[in-house]
Amino acid sequence: MEFRFNFSCDLEEKDGTNSTNTCSVEEKTEKLEDFQELFSSKLDNKILSQFHQSSYKFCNVDISCYKCEDIEQWIVENNSAEESVVKSAAASHSDLLPAVYEGGLTVWECGCDLAEFISGEGIDFRGKSVIELGCGAGLPGICAMKCGAEQVYFQDYNSEVISYFTIPNVQLNETTCQCRFFSGDWGEFQKYARNQPDMRFDYILTAETIYSSENYPKLHSLLETLLKVDGKIFLAAKSHYYGVGGGTRLFEDFITKEENFTYESVKVMEASKFEFALLDERKYKSLALL
Repeated sequence: MEFRFNFSCDLEEKDGTNSTNTCSVEEKTEKLEDFQELFSSKLDNKILSQFHQSSYKFCNVDISCYKCEDIEQWIVENNSAEESVVKSAAASHSDLLPAVYEGGLTVWECGCDLAEFISGEGIDFRGKSVIELGCGAGLPGICAMKCGAEQVYFQDYNSEVISYFTIPNVQLNETTCQCRFFSGDWGEFQKYARNQPDMRFDYILTAETIYSSENYPKLHSLLETLLKVDGKIFLAAKSHYYGVGGGTRLFEDFITKEENFTYESVKVMEASKFEFALLDERKYKSLALL
């Protein structure tokens, strides 16, 4: 699938409602968000009860998700923090401010299609460990959680996205699964994870995370660190992202040169025109492009 930032792109959500994402990119800054683990939502149940919910059905998995528009509006009107990245993005009418705000309050179509794929392929998540990178709403991770995963960890670049959106969505779909939440730069996450033996996963899920080729080295190193020897990575992305230059073709070229993963295209979604990738590390772990 080809995708162009700075152009409007109509998305049809799985719950049947239509929304239009106007995507724009602002100039990149050098300051990166600090890596941290987050433990709770910044919104209490009284506030959350005011928000509308979307209902998604991925094969036989039902997921509820707070409306991202309600979350954004609440942050803009009530978060007094001067450094709120969500407020900055809203003020500039941007879904993406590179290295500042990475679009986590938007439910992107590849995230929905990745959730659809993993719920429909009969993947046995029971007793498995899973992490979703660049999670935003967390739909694929929540799907794995509802399919019996023992551990599901969620990571997004922005702490505001995790605190105000991801954690409330996970709590809304609560199971007995063990969950942890992380935010910040992939490079700093990799430094932390390489010294944590428990940060190795059977499955890594990620969607819409390869739009910028500048981040490929960080992502590749993090995937190498997080994946178990016999683990698998499912990556959902579009073939090309106009305006930022990344996409599945460029990422395939990158991982081929690095020679640490094998990969295959396992499914092409014509309706939303994207591909999935399944990665396998150290030449025997596979990268699969959906």
